[in-house]
Amino acid sequence: MKNKKHGIIGYTTGVFDLFHIGHLNILKRANSLCDKLIVGVTTDDLVSYKHKKSVISFKERSEIISSIKYVDLVVPQKSMDKIEAWEKLKFDIMFV
Repeated sequence: MKNKKHGIIGYTTGVFDLFHIGHLNILKRANSLCDKLIVGVTTDDLVSYKHKKSVISFKERSEIISSIKYVDLVVPQKSMDKIEAWEKLKFDIMFV
């Protein structure tokens, strides 16, 4: 049984391209510290602003992340502005 704090909403973001154990460990650890974990998956457009390109499409990366038991909600990360994300999602804690 999870030992979680009541009512805590957590938030983290990532590209999650070529998903690996490090990604899983971040999500697992974040989940253990909140009641609801929201994950922002970086959109393809936002990845490209860094002059990079993801191997796996946004749609597929989002589907992978949403199927993980530690994740309660997946949202597109369209901006690097975390204040904007907080204003929309009202999370209590952010995991980096």
